[in-house]
Amino acid sequence: MADRYWGKLEFPAALIDAEVTEALQEEGVEMDKLDPSESCDDYAWIEDGIFTLEDSEARYGCWEDLENLLRLKGIPFDRESSGYYEFIPERAIFRPGANDTPPRDLVFLLCDGAPIVEVEKIRNLLAQGAEAVTAYLDDHFPHYPPLSDYVKEG
Repeated sequence: MADRYWGKLEFPAALIDAEVTEALQEEGVEMDKLDPSESCDDYAWIEDGIFTLEDSEARYGCWEDLENLLRLKGIPFDRESSGYYEFIPERAIFRPGANDTPPRDLVFLLCDGAPIVEVEKIRNLLAQGAEAVTAYLDDHFPHYPPLSDYVKEG
């Protein structure tokens, strides 16, 4: 089962509607059992306003249909997937656009949980100056708001 390995998906719980609930149930999530104190390897829970789905046997470490639905509905999410043989661990970040800002749909390859940066690319950019490196990093690794910014208090 090389096509199934660990993944974790997080998004603001307040944005779960009937359509997202149905998609989560199709993934095997029991919506009436979301207590974080009962968490285990393969489990879903809500804590501090963030819904988390973790599965040690997610297909390719992700939930393609669910993630596409979240993008379509403009629901921000973070997903991290482990690697397996030729599949490199990755982190996917989606943030909807707002106020003339386009959405951010980013995928980073990971090594030990940190994004991979091409050393040769950075060396070449350094020859052009620090501004070139900064522009590259801003373009390929832009800042994005944390999911907690999307949690409504109260």
